[in-house]
Amino acid sequence: MNNSLNSLTYDKFKWDIMTLALMPGDPVSAAKIAERYKVSRTPAREALVKLETEALVDIYPQSGSVISKIDETRARQEWFVRKTLEMAVVDGLFANATKEDTVKMREFCSKMETVSKHMNDPAMIYEYLKCDNDFHAVSFYVSGQGLAAEIVSNTMAHYNRIRLLVDMQNTNKDRTLSTHEQLIRCIENNDREEYRAILSKHIGNFESDIKEVRKMKPELFKD
Repeated sequence: MNNSLNSLTYDKFKWDIMTLALMPGDPVSAAKIAERYKVSRTPAREALVKLETEALVDIYPQSGSVISKIDETRARQEWFVRKTLEMAVVDGLFANATKEDTVKMREFCSKMETVSKHMNDPAMIYEYLKCDNDFHAVSFYVSGQGLAAEIVSNTMAHYNRIRLLVDMQNTNKDRTLSTHEQLIRCIENNDREEYRAILSKHIGNFESDIKEVRKMKPELFKD
């Protein structure tokens, strides 16, 4: 089976879950996936199994499978991992950051600002989140912690679903863009402690965000 077809099916399936084209609690099967994405059942099954490992699909033997509801407990654990790892690379970031790195960070900010003007489109919301993640990934790679970047990228499904729901409201983009610019200026000014304080507050906004989203969309969460 063509690996590119497997990857494409997985990407489309995950995109539909993350952007709520497929809703939490919706039944799903290899046959339905194959029909939806016009592929055979082999890549459909592989996508289903892979997304189960990311906790985006619940597979019940003899009973069928469903799109998982957002698990607040797991989301908080994912958030803890992201917060712990990103705060831990601050020293490495400041030791190694160059002008080219801050230019790259500003490029991601610029793209986020452009995309934020079209947040009624689910594809743009997903792109906004990707740019946000790419901005923060710079600190991992600059500090020489690529594995940490991969862990954050590959294990944040429920945390990112909440962030996407927040982005769909399009109310926090000014806060995010302003904070990113402050972080860049801290690097340019070699103000490490201010960077830590701003980053900690920035990541900590998740506490209020999760309460807001759960209040607006309680049906999307596990009881």
